[in-house]
Parts: sequence; C-alpha cells; structure tokens
Amino acid sequence: MELVEKHRSSCTECGQCIEVCPRYNDLGLLERLYGYLEGHSDIDGDSLLRCLTCGLCKDACPEGLGIKMLISPARQKWVSEHGLTDRQKMVDPEAENNLFKKIAELDETPVYEERSGSVVYFPGCAGTYINKIMAQATVALLDKAAVDYTVMSGVEYCCGAVSAGSGDPGPIRRNGQRNIEEIRKRGAKTLITACPGCFKAFKDIYPKMFGKLDFQVLHVSQYLELLIREGKLAPEVVLKHKVFYHDPCHLTRVMGVYREAREVLKHIRGTELANETPENSACCGFGGGVRVNYPSESLDVASDRYRAAEKLGCDTIITNCGGCMQNLIEAGKDERIEVFDLAEYLSLACGIKIEREDSRMLELVNKAYRLCISGYGKSDCL
Repeated sequence: MELVEKHRSSCTECGQCIEVCPRYNDLGLLERLYGYLEGHSDIDGDSLLRCLTCGLCKDACPEGLGIKMLISPARQKWVSEHGLTDRQKMVDPEAENNLFKKIAELDETPVYEERSGSVVYFPGCAGTYINKIMAQATVALLDKAAVDYTVMSGVEYCCGAVSAGSGDPGPIRRNGQRNIEEIRKRGAKTLITACPGCFKAFKDIYPKMFGKLDFQVLHVSQYLELLIREGKLAPEVVLKHKVFYHDPCHLTRVMGVYREAREVLKHIRGTELANETPENSACCGFGGGVRVNYPSESLDVASDRYRAAEKLGCDTIITNCGGCMQNLIEAGKDERIEVFDLAEYLSLACGIKIEREDSRMLELVNKAYRLCISGYGKSDCL
C-alpha cells in the first residue's frame, strides 16, 4: 500500500508523535497499523477508536506524518470488514438511532426562516440541536450587521464529515451534492459554517469529491472578523475578562484557521487575550468518536484545558466548535472558569444577551446518547 510505504520509509521512529498524543503511548502502534493496512495482520478495534484525530501528532512529527494519516484509512477498512456499530451510525441522517433526531424528539428545535440570501449560514447539526447558543448568537449578529442571509439548519442538511471521520463515508457521498445545489438555489455567494468539521467538508472535501464550488466558504470566525473590519459590527460593551482561546483541532491544525478568532477578541474592550498564538494548543477530548466511546476519558482530556487556562491566569475560555464547547462545559461543571462560544461572547460585546441552559443541554445530550447507543456509559460513570 503506497500510504504505508511512504509512512514507513519516512518515519524515523523518534517518538515525538507519541510524546504529544493524549491517547496513545506505544510506538508499536505504527507497526500494527502497517500490518493491518497491508493485510498481513488484524488489529483490535480499541487501537483505532482511541484516536481523537486532533492532528497534534502531525504537528510534532519532523516529517509531517503522525499517526492520524494511518488511523483514518484503517477505520474505513475496519468498517468494510466488520460493519458499522451504532456509535458510528448515530450521526448518519438516515439511521434510526440518529442522535440529532432523538434530541429533536426530546426538546424544541429553533426554526429559522428559509429564504434566498447572498450569505448562507450553516450551523451544522451541533449548532442546530445541541449548542443552540452558537446559532442563536450568530443569527443575532447577522441581523445586527444587516447581512442578507439565510439559514440552512437541520439534520437533513448534515454535511457528513463526522460520519466520514468515524469510517463511514456514506452520508457525505449522499448529501454533498444535494447540499451544494441547495446553497446555489438560494443564490448564495458566501457560505459560513459554525462547525470546524462542516468547514472542512465544504472547503476541502466537497471540492475534491464534487468539483470546484462557485461560492466562497468561510468559518464563522472569519466572517465575524470581516464584519468588524468592515465596520458592520462594532463591539461597544466592555467585557473585563482574561481570556484563554481554545483552538478547535480541526479548525486550527487541520484547516489552518486561528488568527481571525483572536482578532475578534482583540476588538472587544476590556478583554485580554492570554494566548495570542496556537502554540501549545491541545485537544478538548471530544473528537474522533472518543466522546461516545470513552466518555470519562474524553472529559479528563477536556479538564486539562482548564488547567492550561488557570496557569495563564484566565477566568474565561472561548472556543468556536460545538463539540469543544459541549465537552468543556461538561468537564467544567465544578470549575470557576466560564466557557463561551466566540459568537456568543461577541454578541455580549454588541449588547445582545441570549439565555443559555447548560444543565438542560447536558441532560438532553446524555439522555440522547443513552437512547441511541447500546451500553453507553455503563463502564464510564457520567
């Protein structure tokens, strides 16, 4: 297999990937992955499921390799041989145990007017059903800036990126072209996404699968920074906080977007940004399916972000990813540091306050996990 040969011939086995990895501590994993991908040996599922797909290993590797580039194809091979588990199917829009459909049965889902617009806001499944504050705050800011926008929300527009990351490319193949056509139909010149996974899907995966897009794709942090730069949003409220910006893995390490969110925070009076670069940034523990496969371990990783923020003397953590926000809030139930989505924090600076119910959100999502996944949490006491 060409990928294996490239990795094997370039890897010096220096161990720097393992040194930074929050999940693996055995360099022998590489040989197990080589053998499995080449068809010489089998591999245990735990070796594949523990990966957060955070990209820390690639950043640390002198050759730009890391472990993730082997994990992703190995997961797809595993699925082709063993089939999909209920954990892998739970974000497939057509699955009976779809997590977001289950949450919609348990709670009211915000409804946004579907219309034409030069800007399409794509809150993703997390922003639509779980971290609703992200979408509500962004829509409020778009209204304040008098943007001609429309919202594409709901599981029927799922981008498919999370399923693909778990080894199931089906949803992205089924939904991708249809999503592109819907955006075109609404007359959009710009698409803005809330979720880093959705951003990667539209910015990177879709063009490779379906051809060049005829609209611009921006992450919401990029668009908010643009609105401030153009004078369409002017933060006027003083927010006196020392802020730790938590870089979402797939936005920062995978897609290289980290500057704009920091620029937004620098425009908010009273706010001091403690970490001006993504140096030493790390994962929240949510990604790669780890949150549903190893719940307590996932939250332990998230707790490390509070220690990093405390070390810098921060009283606030800001992020702009639904998964990061969910994990940080749940891991920080007993912490004194507050967690905000970037759009929510900016909305406060613009005089807009939207009520948030963290305890209700956590209750709903964990109930949905238990209803959608067999044996969820029985070995991890949540």
